[in-house]
Amino acid sequence: MKNDDKKLSATLHKTATLVRLTVKHPSGIKVDKELREEVAELKNIKHKELLNTSTHFFGEDINKHFRQILNRIRNDFYYRLTLPWSDNSKNSEGNSASGWRLCPNTNLEQLQSEIDKAKQVWDKEVDAFLKSYPKMYESAERNLGDLFSAWNIPLVEEIERKFRFEFEITGVPTWNSNDIRLGVSEKLAKRIEQQAISRAENNIKEVVDQCIGNIVDNVNDLADKLANYDPKDKQKGFWNKSSFDKLETYPEQLEVWNRDVLGNSELVDDSRQKLVTLNARINGLNGGIDSLKDDDDIAEKQRKDISKEMKESVESISVDDLLGQIYGGGKND
Repeated sequence: MKNDDKKLSATLHKTATLVRLTVKHPSGIKVDKELREEVAELKNIKHKELLNTSTHFFGEDINKHFRQILNRIRNDFYYRLTLPWSDNSKNSEGNSASGWRLCPNTNLEQLQSEIDKAKQVWDKEVDAFLKSYPKMYESAERNLGDLFSAWNIPLVEEIERKFRFEFEITGVPTWNSNDIRLGVSEKLAKRIEQQAISRAENNIKEVVDQCIGNIVDNVNDLADKLANYDPKDKQKGFWNKSSFDKLETYPEQLEVWNRDVLGNSELVDDSRQKLVTLNARINGLNGGIDSLKDDDDIAEKQRKDISKEMKESVESISVDDLLGQIYGGGKND
């Protein structure tokens, strides 16, 4: 393990935490094999496996409803405050669980607060659904006609067990053969340690790609849209206000990621400062962001200048350069 790797691993161990949010709900959808057989025979289909015959056995699409709630949780704060760390895994009971994500300790209090509020909303929705379940049962019987089968409709107790909302917190592991107390040979202990190190390196590369790569891509994409915008053809290079709203959040994100995850890279801090200056310039536009869509020489020059400044603000923090700095040394050595 190289010295840079040890340094970064130790930094993460002290400044970040692993979190995992696992949310489950019943889909309310079942494949109707008998219906598939009937349709295949009626339509003279030779390979019935090509048919997808499913039934919303609650009489409505509850899967869509609960997925919308979960997507809001993920997009409003969970993905914003954390970064990917590992693939989906199993929990202590052997059930499928979401992957662990890396949360800078700076964000941990806010994340826990948001999770607590989301859990209250989730529980309220689940309780409302369970209370309405008997009526749904009756509605399904009316709406599904001959496709309704009381034998296939779960009891409310069975449905309740299918709902889960679990939030787990654990420390970022450190990689040291002295921590491996398996009673195995030194050779095998070293192999275990190297595998752990390799996993950690892959995780760190994913973190850099997500926290830096996404920002770089988004800034460059917005810069291209500005540069290519044609007031006479507004669909070409069109942008909306939400893109600039995201731009305003990037300096704070970079500050947190850099301090708690990336080991205070000078490259990242330089980019953060440039983005602060860029946002101040955009906010100071006479007429606001919408003035950039004007069809005159002043607006055209502003679009080109700001586009150039956007690209310059992130040109020093490419993923490859940062990974090279982390694993191979760089300007901060």
